[in-house]
Amino acid sequence: MDDVVIRASRPEDMPAVADLRWRWSVDEGGATPGVTPDEYREAMSAFAAAHPDTHRCVVAERDDRVLGMAWLGLVARPPTPDRPGRRLTADVQTVYVHPDLRGAGVAKRLVTALLDAADELGAERTSVHSSVEGETLYRRLGFGDARLLLQRPPED
Repeated sequence: MDDVVIRASRPEDMPAVADLRWRWSVDEGGATPGVTPDEYREAMSAFAAAHPDTHRCVVAERDDRVLGMAWLGLVARPPTPDRPGRRLTADVQTVYVHPDLRGAGVAKRLVTALLDAADELGAERTSVHSSVEGETLYRRLGFGDARLLLQRPPED
């Protein structure tokens, strides 16, 4: 889709980003919201404003309308003797594309933009907690199984 622009989000995009997450979680996922849509928009805007150093958001825009989003969470790591400078890991988070744009490669473009940002920042590794539907995309983009990646609580 040549008419879709992938770009860094701006503060004024956050209400639309919140609406996408609401659609994904509530409308499509059946989650019971704990706040009104307006309160959620405010919460998303506040989160983005409070975390510019640890979270980056990119959006997919068509005809001045935000129809996709993806977030990159960044974690600073302690220095090691062989890497005494800045150490960083990254995590792809909250990738969502509006149904109007699905199947056109927009998710791939969003995630690629995040991976480019992680590389530019010098992230040692980038992880993702994928849905079943997203696994193929992530594997095509170079993600693979990590033998010792553990989580608490375990899922399986």
